[in-house]
Amino acid sequence: MSQQVLWEVVKGNNAFLVKRNGLTLSTDPFNNTGVQTYSSTGFISKNAVGVVPTSGKVNQINNINLVAKKSTKFQQVDRKAKNTQSVYASTLAVKHGVHTASRVIRKRFGTSRVGLQKAALRKLVKLNRANAVRRRNELAAAKAQKK
Repeated sequence: MSQQVLWEVVKGNNAFLVKRNGLTLSTDPFNNTGVQTYSSTGFISKNAVGVVPTSGKVNQINNINLVAKKSTKFQQVDRKAKNTQSVYASTLAVKHGVHTASRVIRKRFGTSRVGLQKAALRKLVKLNRANAVRRRNELAAAKAQKK
């Protein structure tokens, strides 16, 4: 199905849709803006990258994951649906710093989706700053406990 047809089907009702106080927002992991629009909805597009915070280890340097969308052809046991396309996501933990993650985002979007690339980079920077503040507060609390 084309992306336009999928958007027309899911724009009014989907699992990621949140309507509050007259605003229509999205909790889609591939949507880096948070706004429910055709251009920023990631679960419809074929090439999408989401920047999401992790809820795992507290002592980790960067609690940020990049979620990249992949599509692959696989064969099922059923002969009627031999070459179907399955969409799944691969998660990449940001271990080597924000610069490496930004390089991955730039390569993934290329020059075709510059607006989404900027939104993903903005979200990456905001999450990195929030992690820096969190780490600073944890270090200050640890120093205060030692004294």
